[in-house]
Order: sequence, then structure tokens, then C-alpha cells
Amino acid sequence: MGARDFGSPALIGPFDRAQGALLRRAVERANSGSYVSSTILGSQDDLSDLRPKCIFVDGETAELETTTTWIREDPFLFATPVIAMVSDLRDASFVEAYRKGADDVILRSNVGGVTRRIANLQDFDPTARPPVSRGRVVISHHVDEYRRLLGRVLRQACFDVHFAVDADEIIAAMASEPEPDLVVVSNQLLPMAKIEHARRAANSPKTRFVVVSATASTRIMLDAKFPHSATISEHAPHDHLLFLANDLLRDGCRQGRQSPRYLFDTICSFRTEGEFSPEYGLTYNMSQTGIYVRTLDPPPKDSTLWLELRPPGTTATVHLRGTLVWVATPGACSRATPPGFGLQIDAHASPARDLKLYRDAYNTLAQVPNQIALSWRP
Repeated sequence: MGARDFGSPALIGPFDRAQGALLRRAVERANSGSYVSSTILGSQDDLSDLRPKCIFVDGETAELETTTTWIREDPFLFATPVIAMVSDLRDASFVEAYRKGADDVILRSNVGGVTRRIANLQDFDPTARPPVSRGRVVISHHVDEYRRLLGRVLRQACFDVHFAVDADEIIAAMASEPEPDLVVVSNQLLPMAKIEHARRAANSPKTRFVVVSATASTRIMLDAKFPHSATISEHAPHDHLLFLANDLLRDGCRQGRQSPRYLFDTICSFRTEGEFSPEYGLTYNMSQTGIYVRTLDPPPKDSTLWLELRPPGTTATVHLRGTLVWVATPGACSRATPPGFGLQIDAHASPARDLKLYRDAYNTLAQVPNQIALSWRP
């Protein structure tokens, strides 16, 4: 085991000898000690005492979901970023890791990326709780672990999160003061067709609802038959819920934007102008003029970036250029998005063919009424 400095990163294997040596070198380059364990089992008390600033885990083990679930149950590790290490980067690598509770994904061989992530988190206090500055949310789901993961996503975004065990408790919460701004509920406990009944019973006609369904499509649509409500797939990354909560609580103002944002998950590569080696992230949302990318390794603000991705509905890779206009980091004041960065596309610097392909794909997506999100690729 390495040094047990307060706030040092934790490395949870199994990692082979060569991989372990790479990780230790990356940690040393960040001027940090580390705690190393081959398994989460047996190291839980150590991790709780250490309160690491981040935890690197094997992202290809069958125990990834079990590991992240335990980490989130510990109050001292509630906000600690979990970074999944994988041997191959694909859309599914990111989507599965996020769905199982991880906060970032990185190639095992990316020593520089490990160092930068640790360095980026040096000022982050994982024990701090974000202020409650947004809406009140009630979450009800029949699976405890899933309910906690959804609660963490919204609590980290400054929502006031409460839980209910069934439809009766949901209605009671809706009838109380202050009433919730949003209810997130499993369709097994309260299906979409019974939401209006719950609203009438609580005399709360405008409470927003997100219904979580194991059988729902990953394409998120608003339905005029069920106002102020939407259905989300249980198999979607959890930050989709954050996007949807923000959208519903805006009272439809997104439709008045010049260029509405849509959820869209696909792997992308990005690099600052002049760099040869790219980094990788997962797109979170897109508009006609910009893209938001999930990562714990954002480039410096105001950087000129080159970004490549496959737009929705096409297998073609497009190259876009733009400026990094804002960054969201763990612990930052703005928590309406997961950690990452926003890129403003430079229409004049981007190749004309690539820009047209991107805009055509976006316009096709935008032409579907009431659509909020497009499915990720399998």
C-alpha cells in the first residue's frame, strides 16, 4: 500500500503489476500519495477513513456496480468521483460505466490523464455538501440502490432530495408544504396513467413527474396526453435524469430557444489546437451551435479545441473546431450539468462539409416534435 495521506486517490483493482506501476507513476507525477487495494472488499474501513478525492476502479469487472453502490452508501464518499478504467474506449464503455454509477472513464494506459484528473481535484473537498438552492424532489423506486444513485445525482445538483416508499407517501408529500417541484417514481409504483389521479388527490395539478421504466425507450419524448411529465429508461445513464429535471422545471422554455439542447450520448475525442494526442469523453447534450462533453479532464478555459464525433443518425465522423466557453468541475457553483465542458462551435474555422453534416443531423433531430433525447448507440 502507498502513502495514506488525507485526500489521496484510491486505486481499486484488480490491476496487474505493470498496470499498478503505471498508476503509481501517474499518482507520483501529481505530487500525491495513494491508497492501493486489489478489491473493495476488506478495504471499506480504510477508504472511509482516507476520504479520497477520487477513486480509480476496474471498469471491466462484473463488480463495478456493486463497488459504486457501496461507495455511494458511505456518507464520507458520497461526492467522491469514481473513475472507471477500461482497456478499450467505445460508446458502450462510457454508457455502461455511467449507468453503474461511475463519474468518468479513462483508458488504462492513459497515465497523463490519470495525473491530470488527480491534479484537477486537488482543491475539491469530497466531504462538502452542495447548498440546497434548487427545487424540492421526491424519489420513489422499489430498488434501494437505484433510488440512492438517483438521489445522489440530484443532490449533487443542489436539489433538496426526499424519498417515498409508495404512491400514498408520494401523494402525502405532494399535499404538504412545501410541495415538491418534481417527483421521480418507478412505473411499478405509480405508472404514467395514474399521475393525474395523484395530482387530483394531492390538489397539486402542476407537479412535474419523471416516470422511470425498465421497458421504456432510450428516446425521451414529451407526451401531450400527460402534461408536465416524461418517461425515462431505467437503463439510461443517471445524468439523463438531471437533464430531464432541468428541462421540466423550465416550464417548456427550451422551445423558445434559438437552438434547443438535446441529450445525445456518443464518444468523442478532443484536443487543444496544435496537440497531436486526443483525450476522450462522452457527449452529454448538443445544440446547433455547441456541444457539452462529460469529462473530469477538461482543457483550459478559452482554449481553441478540435473535436470529433459521430452526429445522431449517421456513422460518419465529423471534425469540428471551436472555443471552450465554460467548465463545470466537482464542487463548482454551477451544478446544473455533470462535470465537463461546453464547446462553442466556430462555424468559420470548422470544415464546411463536417459542419453541414453536423447541422443536418441536428436539424433532423429537432424536427421530431417533443423530443428531448436520442438513444446512445449500442
